[in-house]
Amino acid sequence: MRRDPEGEIRSLRCSGHAAFNIEGGVDIVCAGVSALMGALVLGLTKVVGIDIPAEDGDGLLGVSIPPDITAEQKRSAQVLLETAVLSLAELAQNYKGFVIVE
Repeated sequence: MRRDPEGEIRSLRCSGHAAFNIEGGVDIVCAGVSALMGALVLGLTKVVGIDIPAEDGDGLLGVSIPPDITAEQKRSAQVLLETAVLSLAELAQNYKGFVIVE
């Protein structure tokens, strides 16, 4: 996560795999992070209407907020970004060692 001098989030990037393996199951931690980041991208693009540059690849998803957005889009984007960061921090708290928020 990168914040500007005013404390607003300018970009959020998730990389790697949680590797939380349950016998015979799926990696629910990685799925949770992926769902949160996917919802963030949808919110920013479809609800707020921001054309965001996104990094996407195996174990990687990142978003950056462009500087040329309206004040209303900026406020809405910050609400979504702060919510995503809080949600990721909760996952990190509940699954120590599998999710790290920096």
